[in-house]
Amino acid sequence: MKEETAKKKKAPMSMWKIILIVIAAVYIMSFLIPSGSYERDGTMAIPGTYQQTDKIYLNPAEVILAVGDLTYTTFGKLFVTLIIMGGMMGIVNSTGVLDRALGNMIHRLRDKALVIIPIYIFATALLGCVGSMISTVVLFVPLGITIARQLKADRIFAVGLVILGSFTGFMTSPINPLTGVLGQEIAGLAPYSGAGLRTIVTIVNLAVVSAYLIFWVKRCQKNPDVYEKNFGDGSDAAEEAAVPGAENYRPMTAREIAILVIFFGAFIFFAAGGPTLGLGMTELGSIMLPVAFIEGILAHYDIDETMKRFVRGTQDMCGVMVFMVLACVMSVILNNSGILDTIVYYISIPLGHLSSSFAAVGMFIANALINFFINSGSGQTAVMMPIMAPLSDVIGVTRQMAVLTLQYGDGFTNLFAPTSVNLMACLAMAKVDLKSWYKFLTPCYAILFVIMVISIFAGTAIGFH
Repeated sequence: MKEETAKKKKAPMSMWKIILIVIAAVYIMSFLIPSGSYERDGTMAIPGTYQQTDKIYLNPAEVILAVGDLTYTTFGKLFVTLIIMGGMMGIVNSTGVLDRALGNMIHRLRDKALVIIPIYIFATALLGCVGSMISTVVLFVPLGITIARQLKADRIFAVGLVILGSFTGFMTSPINPLTGVLGQEIAGLAPYSGAGLRTIVTIVNLAVVSAYLIFWVKRCQKNPDVYEKNFGDGSDAAEEAAVPGAENYRPMTAREIAILVIFFGAFIFFAAGGPTLGLGMTELGSIMLPVAFIEGILAHYDIDETMKRFVRGTQDMCGVMVFMVLACVMSVILNNSGILDTIVYYISIPLGHLSSSFAAVGMFIANALINFFINSGSGQTAVMMPIMAPLSDVIGVTRQMAVLTLQYGDGFTNLFAPTSVNLMACLAMAKVDLKSWYKFLTPCYAILFVIMVISIFAGTAIGFH
């Protein structure tokens, strides 16, 4: 009984408790912080025009009645897209084709040694860029262990290989629907805009990650004791058997290849359709609906089975959507009580003494720290973007830069936060302690930090929009 009680005490606070505590804290703050406002040019706050106004006190009924309208106007279109995208992913994931493709890639490249690393990193990064393979990375830890054994590396490398590609892609992705596109929607920007800088940074970051992992393997190979220490007891035999697609290797069928081609082709079109064809988010999302049915037909599902898989996929998005609704409660309080502009004003005072570039770096660091407490990309974006957008107006950086710094900040500390369920699950499965993980990750992510800071300076200099 005592052990169970101790475990309960050590369990990290859930995201639901955190957002409810934040809402309660913001509501209390609305009675303590003065009301005020900036003059605006459209939705843009005009620097230097802040003035205090008569204090506004909200009663709970006013907050509750305003939530539905704000949720609909802010996230209505995004909700439709998330439902369709989630359903399509549900169908594709149910086929097991993605798992088999990755397993077969390792089988084919078994004798090519280090070539496996950049191929695996960029392949998983493509999935991470669209917000996929984040919550499911733990399933591929056995695959990472198999590759680590093959390359005479250690268990830390196994986790790094499995998790770094998708999470690094997610961090700077030009097509990330959970932070980038959601942030742009809240900030009043065109979805998928600013893709050029994000794409460059993503490719550079992934190249650095690949090079770092190759360096780590070579260092392990120079010390034969590393392999013996990590795998000498043979305790991971069962783990290897769990590798997706490793037990019964077979070439992919034409049907499975067609599923993959349509899947990745749809996402490429989804990413390019907005900026090149002028398609909106709901239009792009609608295109994924027939794609989902085509994938179901290729999987030899009948209509009932296809819809069952589709509905299961949409269920994965429900938690994100409910979190957005709760975040809107906070936005209602901030806006309707008149304290949002006051908060922006007082935050802008210290940042205002910095150049716009350093102020943007400050926004990046602030969001990285906040991610330790709100360890959800969509959740942090929904909570922080209503503050970051007007703050960027006041300190003299573009709203696109505000979205970028939030996206960077959220992604950067995802693999440092002990509140990250995905990270801790991967470490537990690979039998790696958190201290060893930090020693492994810190040099690599220090380089990525420098790259992203340089991109912030460059983006600020060119008026990134």
